[in-house]
Amino acid sequence: MLTITDSNCRAFFDHWRHLPRGPGGFAPLASAYLDHAPPALMPSTFIHEIVDDGLLIRFMGTQLVERWQRDDTGKVFGGHLDQEARARLVTVAKTIVEHPCGMLQHGIVTTTAARRVMFEAVLLPLRADADHPPRVVIYSAFLDRLARKEHGGKFAAAGERCWLDIGAGVPSIPPPPG
Repeated sequence: MLTITDSNCRAFFDHWRHLPRGPGGFAPLASAYLDHAPPALMPSTFIHEIVDDGLLIRFMGTQLVERWQRDDTGKVFGGHLDQEARARLVTVAKTIVEHPCGMLQHGIVTTTAARRVMFEAVLLPLRADADHPPRVVIYSAFLDRLARKEHGGKFAAAGERCWLDIGAGVPSIPPPPG
């Protein structure tokens, strides 16, 4: 069983758990998350909207922009992937929002220095206002230290994934492979 190992991933998860929910809600409103987001965590945070074409990046923190050497805000996450891979990303996001639950992932990225480094990501649901698509908020951190001027290059492997119980239990089947 995976556990959250990065201290900032743990702080992100703990912060999210303490946000107001509203009646019967397992997830906070996206606006509540943004209104109370810890400034130290926002640079490594994504917010994705689940739309017809996939996962639309609504927010990409500055540390993520620096890590990947591009700002993908307003683009479809994984837009370069084939239709099947994008569909798996959407399936995970829909499960997180509709179940609701979270997901923890330990995966591998190949860096610009051709090294394989481990990352940790925590994905959690956000409720959206009635006129907005459902959202998922994600915090990610490299578990391996990068060298000076080394950046994330390519996603190499989904690695291990598990659902996180946020109060509604977890799905009976594991998250699909990346």
